[in-house]
Amino acid sequence: MPVENDGNFRALLRYALDNGDQALANHLNTAGANSTYLSYRIQNEIIDAAGKQITTNIVQRVNKSRYFSVIADESTDVSGIEQFSICARFVDKMDEYKIREDFLCFIPVEDVTGKGLANTLLTTMENIGINLANMRGQGYDGARAMSGKFNGCAAKVRELYPEAIYVHCANHNLNLAITHACKISSIRNCIGTIKEVVNFFRLSNKAGLVLKEKIQVSCPSAKQTRLLKFCETR
Repeated sequence: MPVENDGNFRALLRYALDNGDQALANHLNTAGANSTYLSYRIQNEIIDAAGKQITTNIVQRVNKSRYFSVIADESTDVSGIEQFSICARFVDKMDEYKIREDFLCFIPVEDVTGKGLANTLLTTMENIGINLANMRGQGYDGARAMSGKFNGCAAKVRELYPEAIYVHCANHNLNLAITHACKISSIRNCIGTIKEVVNFFRLSNKAGLVLKEKIQVSCPSAKQTRLLKFCETR
């Protein structure tokens, strides 16, 4: 057992060995040093293969369900690269007609104009095998590059697929509403009070124990007996 964590892949292999996987044990005992297939390259290849298989399965479900909507957003990652995340929303005929929203891929983008994003979106979805003729909806945030009436991504997509109606992302709308609401003095003061209450119980062991006891008395089935630290969002 290594002192430091050497990754989930090797940990899973050790788990299999500990549980009597003789085929794996024989391979590791007899394979040459250059053919153990435990390197980071092999691990990345396995992850890539698994990802492709999952994506293929999702694409099959989308196409079998026929009509679908695309959900996308672009943002900058920690390395400064613009990443375009693409998801599909559809009614899954293979799973009792449940509504699903499945992630498809991340795509790095250089052209973040509406036209550039639309080209990236359509090319990517076409390359992974989705039938774009069945696209009936688009869900993005309200940024100009995405929702602009004439030159936004949604408008450019509708030039080719006019039945793909654009809808402003409900979660983004909610975020905007909350952001504006937090500027109201009464709500801003309320948030400050909540932070003080949370800190009071978190920073005092005695107060925390009293709170835990009261919760257990009033709600015996409660699993959460400690206040979570207040998390500010944008």
